[in-house]
Formats: sequence, C-alpha cells, structure tokens
Amino acid sequence: MPSHPEAAQRTEAIFRSVGALLENDHFVNINGQHSSGWIDKDALNPHPALVDELCEMLWNVAAPLEPEVICGPAIGGLIVAMEIAHLAGLEAVFTEHKPAQGEELRGRFIFRRGYDVLVKGKKVLVVDDIVNGGQSVRQTSEAIRAAGGTVCGIACYVDRGNLAADEFAGVPYRYLLQWKLPSWPEADTPPEVLARPVNTQHGHGAEYLAQHGADQN
Repeated sequence: MPSHPEAAQRTEAIFRSVGALLENDHFVNINGQHSSGWIDKDALNPHPALVDELCEMLWNVAAPLEPEVICGPAIGGLIVAMEIAHLAGLEAVFTEHKPAQGEELRGRFIFRRGYDVLVKGKKVLVVDDIVNGGQSVRQTSEAIRAAGGTVCGIACYVDRGNLAADEFAGVPYRYLLQWKLPSWPEADTPPEVLARPVNTQHGHGAEYLAQHGADQN
C-alpha cells in the first residue's frame, strides 16, 4: 500500500536530486532477471539528512503496525533498519548473505551474530530501501519466522512495481513511492535491452558476468 501523495512526491524528488533514477540501460537484478532501469540507492546513502527524512516518512506509515524490532537485509536494508529503530526507540537487527550456491548470484539472507535470538517471540517490521521482485525481504521474513519471530509488516522507500498481488501472503506492505521498472527472465527480455552491454557499476551485473562469462557483455 502506497503512502500519501505528498510523501510519494517528496520521495521521488529526493531520489531525482541525487541522480538515483536510471533508465535506458541493461541491469541485472539480484534474482537474475534483467531490466532497462535501476534505482541507484548508493547515490542516496552518502546524504544522511535525506536518509533521515525518508526514514521518518516511512516510519510514519509503518508505525501503526506496532513492531517491537526492526530488521533489514544488508546492506541497504540495514541502513533503513538502524535509522527507523533510532527514530522509534526500538532494537534493530539485520540479515546477511550466506555463500551463493548453484545459480544464485548471491546466497540467501540469514541471521548471524546471534540476532536470531533478538527476534524470537517478537513482532518484527522488515524494511528495505528498494523492493523489486521481493527476494531480499522475502528471505529476511523467512529467517525471522524460522527464528520464532512474527513478521508484522514489510516497508520500503520505493516499490518497483514487479510484485505479484499475493507476494507477501497477507503481510501488510507499505512503501513511499512506486516507480515501475519492469524486469524479465533472460529468455523474455526485450532484444533491445539484451543488445546493450550489461551494466557492472549498478545492480548485480558483475556477478552475472562472472557466472555466465564475459562473452555476455
């Protein structure tokens, strides 16, 4: 569910102000799908005042879910989790990748460092900066449930508009802005996108090329 129009407009303005909305290129997502657009969250994070503003807006829409712990997937979701937890006076934890297996570009998100103990028996809000296909927040949610916690909601700055209607199985979903950037399995990717060199500066193009061979570039 989106936030108020004013929050959406301000969120878009913030991302545009740091040059984070990229289009007409060839990107690879963490789930291996291809896209012609990307949201460069790394252009945002060097500006803590803007991160503070976004997190305050996101907490305003997520606070009614009444979480006891905030959790995000590293690295982007970790930053969001820490800032929102600070605003809310709550504890913050994060999941991180385990080593990749098989066709994975990166391994699944899991708890390390004993953080599984901190979510056991607690209502946990899962947060991230950008949600595309939902893999990072879905795996983080699975780690929370496996540790004995309850996922009371999922929230992010920007939703890329690629989720199925039932993606989060009834868990409340909140975001500030929906910026639609379609993505496709490689076999279904438009030829004009595949014809462009894979962008290795943004997204997961470097891992993709390492796995599939430089001849893909």
